[in-house]
Parts: sequence; C-alpha cells; structure tokens
Amino acid sequence: MQPQTSTISDHLSLTYRADLGVLIARWQRPVTLEELQIGYRALADEAERVGTVRWLLDVRALTVSKEAGQWVNDMFYPTLAARFNQPLRMAYMVPPDSQRLLRTDAELAALLERFEQTMYPYCFQLFDQEGEAQSWLATPIT
Repeated sequence: MQPQTSTISDHLSLTYRADLGVLIARWQRPVTLEELQIGYRALADEAERVGTVRWLLDVRALTVSKEAGQWVNDMFYPTLAARFNQPLRMAYMVPPDSQRLLRTDAELAALLERFEQTMYPYCFQLFDQEGEAQSWLATPIT
C-alpha cells in the first residue's frame, strides 16, 4: 500500500503510513506561529481522519521558540484528549543541537519539563534518527 501524502501550503507535508499506522508530519522550513498553528491543526485533523494516534513529527527545519512551545503545550495538546479516545504517541525528530538547547537553555529546559509533566496520557520522545523514532512508535502504548 502506497503512503498517502498531502501538502499543507509550502511548509508542511503529512504522510500516512498505513503499514505502520503512523502519520508523519514534516515541516519544510521555519514557520511563523500562525503557520505552526495551522500545521498542528491539520495534523490533528488528518490523524483523526485516518484513525491513528502514532505521530512522527519532523521539526528539524523549525526554530525552537518558547512562544511556539507554549502554544503547543498550553493550547494545542489540551484539545487532543477530546478528539482521541486513547493516548497519543509522538516522536519528535529534532537536530542534536536543538536537543542540547532544550536541555541547557533555562527557559527552554523549563518548557520541556512542563511538556513532560503535562503530556499525560500522551507519550512523547525526542529523536535525531528516524529509525529509532519508528521503532519507538511501534512499541505498545502503556
């Protein structure tokens, strides 16, 4: 079965891999907060349409920002519980430098810690290798 890909403007593509049960979101370039919001909403809409709770989010082209992180955590994630009847599993593909920044910059580290504390019942993990992300996505949600 061929993956189903749709393009959201010039900044995001969504590919559903039915064989893996994974929806892959790939941001193509840095985006404004408004474009990020449109992209995340399109991602949730597509995930609901195809019936998957396993997401691979390739955000390597994005710039890490506190403002975007706060919107995702405080506004977007809380809407997911009403849309999906089971926990989501989200693998974030980020470059190693961004992972380091998320752990060492005080504001961004605090934001990442908030993600980790408020994500229940969702699971998320940061990766820099897609194979590792796919393996993690394939494990059962507990």
